[in-house]
Amino acid sequence: MTALSVPRRCSTQVGELALIDEGTGTPVVFWPSLFSDHRLYVEVVRALGPGWRTLRFDGPGFGRSDPPRGDVQADVYAHAVLEVLDALGLEQVIVAGCSWGGQIAAHVAAGAPARVLGALIMNAPLGPSLGGHLFEVVGTRWLGATTFWGNGVVRSMFSPASRRAHPERARAFASAFRSFDPVAAATTVRTVLTRSPGLGDVLPRLTVPTTILMGAEDRLYPVARMRPLAARAPTARLEVLPSCGHLAPLEAPEAVVAALRQLAAAARPDRPDTAANRADGPSH
Repeated sequence: MTALSVPRRCSTQVGELALIDEGTGTPVVFWPSLFSDHRLYVEVVRALGPGWRTLRFDGPGFGRSDPPRGDVQADVYAHAVLEVLDALGLEQVIVAGCSWGGQIAAHVAAGAPARVLGALIMNAPLGPSLGGHLFEVVGTRWLGATTFWGNGVVRSMFSPASRRAHPERARAFASAFRSFDPVAAATTVRTVLTRSPGLGDVLPRLTVPTTILMGAEDRLYPVARMRPLAARAPTARLEVLPSCGHLAPLEAPEAVVAALRQLAAAARPDRPDTAANRADGPSH
């Protein structure tokens, strides 16, 4: 995670969404996890290299998008993503998201399959919220704009192996908390952790090429608990990433890039230069 780039803003039914729109080529939409913004994908974008147009969103509650308007669920944000694609003139994209973002990517893919070349769902809570999480909600409300709170989130999300291998990524992730609005962040945290219906009725409707990535050391959503739920998406490919916790884009960016390339190839099997195909508009 690096310094904030200058975002563009698009009006949607949930307010203005901020996103970083860069590059030319195969378009891929990235929605972040809780406690992160577009910077979650900086390592992925760097590893992707040329031939891709990347649209990295700030989710309401984190980053520069408008604050959340109450308990907005993932399907509503999915519609907002489609509004942005319409505004940018993008007919088809790959959708990718981590955790909360994985829920939104799944909704986009299931709800508008004609617009989606492939879906990458990473570290996502596939089942419904089970209540609790008062500590996370209250802590975010009162401490959410501090590095202290960010360090606590790092310990819960990153695997120990990832923290040892890339301490600079963990530090950057924690320091980004200083730029968040804790009141707005707490609203989103409450919605996702305590009021989400999960993806039980969404996964069976996925018909586009789909990959589900799980972290072998994800303590928030362990593989043993998520694997039976992932089986509800009968055509999805499941991959478990060794030594990865809850943030695959920062802990295993190379695996994320490999999954994106596989999805692009599956979407256009007759095009060996899939990643370098047409640009959909100017880069920003």
